[in-house]
Amino acid sequence: MRRKIALWVVFLLVVATSTLASDAPKQAGPYDPSLDGWKQVQAATQRASTDGRRVLVVVGGNWCKWCRALDRLMDESAELTGELVAHYELVHLNWSKENKNAKAMARLGHPEELGFPSFVILSPTLRVLHTQDTGSFENPDHDTPGHNLAKLLAFLKQWDGTK
Repeated sequence: MRRKIALWVVFLLVVATSTLASDAPKQAGPYDPSLDGWKQVQAATQRASTDGRRVLVVVGGNWCKWCRALDRLMDESAELTGELVAHYELVHLNWSKENKNAKAMARLGHPEELGFPSFVILSPTLRVLHTQDTGSFENPDHDTPGHNLAKLLAFLKQWDGTK
């Protein structure tokens, strides 16, 4: 009898654990699959046009460890944040199984084909100025996702429109 009760307890724990896991929230991050990516890009270009900034579209998803690492660096580095705020309107354009933002990807020249994350730099008039994968900015230790701050800053300064 005790063995039967123990088996039922184990069974109930397994069922409860799997139910809780399925109700767990999705990976949090800046990429929102519920948004229309093309509308995000259009709104960003309108904001950028008021003061001549460029638009930096970062294509990726919350599922991508390299995307999350890049976002952390953008949040934690005051120098990188300063460059972004001064010269760019930033858009995190989602690409995931929930929403591949096909219209935005087509209009931007399919940056998703470069891998994730990837960058698209736009003029305030929606002209694609440059598309770039971020592999060249990654630290050589691919087991620990991270990006080289100096390389990212040099890239952003090269395209910020101040030269």
